[in-house]
Amino acid sequence: MAEAIEPINKRRNNFTFNQSLIDRIRQSQNNFKLIWFDPNIKPEDVTKKTEELRVINDHINVFVHLEKCMEFIKSIKSEKIFLITSGAQAPEILSQVLNLDQVDSVFIFCMVKERHEHLLTEYNKIIGIYTKFDDLCKSIEEEFDNFNKRIETFSCFEKDEPSTKDLSKESAKFLWYQLFNYVTARLPRNQQAKEQMIQLCKDYYHGNKKEMEHIQEFEEKYRSENAINWYSKNGFLYKILNKVLRIESVELIHAFRFFIGDLSENLRCQHDKIFLSKENFLILYRGFALDTKEFDRLKQSQGKLISTNGYFSTSRKESKAREYASKSTKRNDVVRVLFHIEIDIEKIDKDIIFADIAELSDNPDEAEVLFDINACFEIKSFQEDKPFQVIKMKLSNEGQKITKKFVESTSKEIEGTSNSIVIGRLLCDLGEHDESQKYFEQLLDSSTDADRAWIEFNIGRALDCKGQLKEAEKYYIRAYNRMIEDGPKRFKDAAHVLNSRGDVNYRHEKYDEALKYNQMALEMQEKWCPSDHVDIAKSLMNIGKNLTRQEKHDKALDYFQQASTVFEKCSPSSSVDLADTLNSLGIYHETQKNPKIALDYFKRALTLNAKFLPVDHKSVQKTKDAISRLNATK
Repeated sequence: MAEAIEPINKRRNNFTFNQSLIDRIRQSQNNFKLIWFDPNIKPEDVTKKTEELRVINDHINVFVHLEKCMEFIKSIKSEKIFLITSGAQAPEILSQVLNLDQVDSVFIFCMVKERHEHLLTEYNKIIGIYTKFDDLCKSIEEEFDNFNKRIETFSCFEKDEPSTKDLSKESAKFLWYQLFNYVTARLPRNQQAKEQMIQLCKDYYHGNKKEMEHIQEFEEKYRSENAINWYSKNGFLYKILNKVLRIESVELIHAFRFFIGDLSENLRCQHDKIFLSKENFLILYRGFALDTKEFDRLKQSQGKLISTNGYFSTSRKESKAREYASKSTKRNDVVRVLFHIEIDIEKIDKDIIFADIAELSDNPDEAEVLFDINACFEIKSFQEDKPFQVIKMKLSNEGQKITKKFVESTSKEIEGTSNSIVIGRLLCDLGEHDESQKYFEQLLDSSTDADRAWIEFNIGRALDCKGQLKEAEKYYIRAYNRMIEDGPKRFKDAAHVLNSRGDVNYRHEKYDEALKYNQMALEMQEKWCPSDHVDIAKSLMNIGKNLTRQEKHDKALDYFQQASTVFEKCSPSSSVDLADTLNSLGIYHETQKNPKIALDYFKRALTLNAKFLPVDHKSVQKTKDAISRLNATK
């Protein structure tokens, strides 16, 4: 029978929504802050010159008091700072920022260059001394580009990672980028999507005259078939899109779905040309100065799979890559890296997209080959070729296989759901609870009747994972009501929701209520599911846990044993659940003073967990502790 529920709050209005997204971009840890310190700067210069600097970076802080400037600099924790200072004040402020990690680069803007050249040998953070404002701007822009390349990050995945259900944080990030195209391909692209993206760009670049002109040009002249050319311009789209991609936000991806979809489609068209050509083998290059910490992390990843956190630009010309890697820098905490990438075209899956974009690029002499976001590489070796560190990699199919395995595994947990539902669940499984919630909220606007109940259920699931149990319960009830109204064909789905409602009450320590929902779920499942269905086993397990909390241990034992029997008949993807059941049986026998039987259950649980979970997973450690505890009493 359907239940009444409290109303659910409407979503934010567009202004608040856009401002929230803009704040997320600006607060991204990969942004840098541009600070200008000059006690003698004139108000009219501030307005005119900061407008020009905003072409490089939209956020500038100007200070005329040293104390306030230093207070602000020290308050910056996760971002890097580019500092402009007047020549007269340079010695005083340089002595204070020399050992501050957040200050990346210093630019001296003065009237007479020669007076301050001695500082270049005293402070290695100084990029240069400038008497012309145009030269200052050009240098800052070059360093900004170099900075972005230095902080380029990679996500890694162990090829033999035991389970995609319980991933390490690093591997979860890798999988997030592998799923990226899977998500964007399923988002609608229309005039509304274009207008939303353009408005967001206007709001972000508000006050930046030059970029606003480019946005206006894009609004008037853009055609979908020109996406590659627009991306290659290194203008507002290139800058904001790469910031967005590093933030790993489905909400932001949704806001830029119009252009991301066009760019991926354009790349696929150009990609097909490579397969139709006579080329069988490609060697590509990429050169840049990489942050030392990031290089060390890469060095530890030899033999692993990696993906870049965004589009990945390479060149057919090794000379061009060496030129980029050789660019002058005063930094001593970077490594000059040369990527050497091999592609055996005949062995690569056609869904792994890379394209020669030279003929469409704004910079054809770069001989650029651009990889789409889901490209995956295997690191083969590291070699020194002074002054470069050469990293040899090959393009790999493994990322596609891992993604497919993960999607199929999740699809089996809730049968009959669409791919769009699976993606949102994956985000939640990866610990991206906010992103999962926002993704499903956006899906509500374009959902089919069949999906709507699962969407509401999964919004509840995301809220549940965030600990917002009261709000989660509202969505669970809405989903349950829809399923019950659809009749017997969805009773199996409704039972799944009942178990989730049982979980909420279990965590509220309302064990009678929780037990009621678990028993209702089991009753439905025994009527509408095969006897060896994994959902039956999960309900039996949940009932056993509630009975344990009520100290009805003998009854709990019966349910745990039944759950174990059913889990053993299920697919390997249920092995982690079986291990959890064996642990519960071990705990029961330990409390009943049956150490030999308890130890046997714990050992069986550990064998399963070792096959399917990372070695540092809390369930593995918990079982090891139990075994050690029992061994100590022998």
